[in-house]
Amino acid sequence: MSEVIKAEKNNDDNNWKLANFLKFIIPSFIGVSLFLIPIEYNGKMTVALGLMAELLQSSIGDSMAYVATLIFVSSALLSLFYCFAPKAWCDRTPQLTSLFRTGFIWLSLRIMGAFFSTLTLLQIGPEWIIGKSTGVTAFVDIAGIIFCLIGIGCLLLPLLTDYGFLEFVGTLLRKVFKKVFGLPGRSTIDALASWVGSSSIAVLVTIRQYETGFYTMREASVIATNFSVVSVPFVVLTAQVAGIPEHFFQLYASMVVIGVICAVVTPKLPPLSRIPDNYYPPIGKQIKEEVVGNRSSGNWALQQALDRASNAPGLVTMFKRGTHSLFDLFFTMMPAAMTIEFLALAIYHHTGIFHFLTLPLVPILELMNIPEAQAAAPGIVTGLLDQFVPAIIAGGIDNPITSFILAGLSVTQLIFFAESAILIMRSKIPLSVPQLIAIFCIRTVIALPILTLIAHWLF
Repeated sequence: MSEVIKAEKNNDDNNWKLANFLKFIIPSFIGVSLFLIPIEYNGKMTVALGLMAELLQSSIGDSMAYVATLIFVSSALLSLFYCFAPKAWCDRTPQLTSLFRTGFIWLSLRIMGAFFSTLTLLQIGPEWIIGKSTGVTAFVDIAGIIFCLIGIGCLLLPLLTDYGFLEFVGTLLRKVFKKVFGLPGRSTIDALASWVGSSSIAVLVTIRQYETGFYTMREASVIATNFSVVSVPFVVLTAQVAGIPEHFFQLYASMVVIGVICAVVTPKLPPLSRIPDNYYPPIGKQIKEEVVGNRSSGNWALQQALDRASNAPGLVTMFKRGTHSLFDLFFTMMPAAMTIEFLALAIYHHTGIFHFLTLPLVPILELMNIPEAQAAAPGIVTGLLDQFVPAIIAGGIDNPITSFILAGLSVTQLIFFAESAILIMRSKIPLSVPQLIAIFCIRTVIALPILTLIAHWLF
């Protein structure tokens, strides 16, 4: 036993090297500067990542429609091929198989995405498909913004997540998470990763933690539905789409406040409160959290950061992983997400279904003194389909109060069937469709009045 402790001490000593300090400090500083530090450009407040995406989109210009359509069509063709390709071929190309061999629903969404985006590009077909408010918005405008913003984010995000910054901050906050949220300390890392990274990646991390014995059923359910929040780049994007880019920081601050309140309240209510604290049966409990030695929180946090930095990838590996994440996002998630968004927009603009279903909400919104209540009502519930739709509806409303509220809902409701809900349902986490809808409703009921108060105070 003494030899093991001595070996651990020697390993710790090895990590306290100047090279590891630099490997922790330099990438983390660059990552924080890109993702978290506010800058002013052309009279608007943003972050460096948002500015880079805006400049890239401007440089691509009108060619973005061709780029987006090429990606959607390629995704559909490759998915069709790999869904029906011989097993021997799939075994020879496992990475491509993992991306493009999929189920019927996802395959159908990718094919529809290719079909509708092509019609939109060529401007062939009825107005409900190729119009500015439907096909052009989903397959050109929003897709173009996502490709630039999230694409750059995929490549540069490891600077913030893989070199010790999250370990440092997360370790300092572990006691708080345990006391306030009743969750294991390591969930701090998951939560922080999602706040600055991607909600879908965060859900996948949570699923992995549950299926390897580090979270119970209840803990995994709580984290996946309350801490897998949208990323900094997405909040920047939401503010742009909603027409309130100058209020990005107020929107982000609102998301933080509401996220904390929802994470405290929602797990105490059904259905989350009724989920047992059992570990994944085939694996059992594997988590062992304890501080080694008599160390201060700061010292231990720095040790965790240096440990991560010492094993962090080099730049080439970092960009390879980022490129793989980028391709995964572009060719698998984006076609399905944009298709669901297109369908939601088509139903919203060319039918009265959403307006009819949300009529009971109009008096409530009017009572809360929310302007253009009838136009805003569908935005309260359409976030269940796709998180972009409330922001798009917000962009078509002139009143900044209503636009801010809908944009805030799009980044705080979290449960949307274009991405996160499907990932949860495909996993071993025991959450059903009715339970996910119930959690969505609870989060909406909590978020709406808070956003209304903030919006009236701001404007």
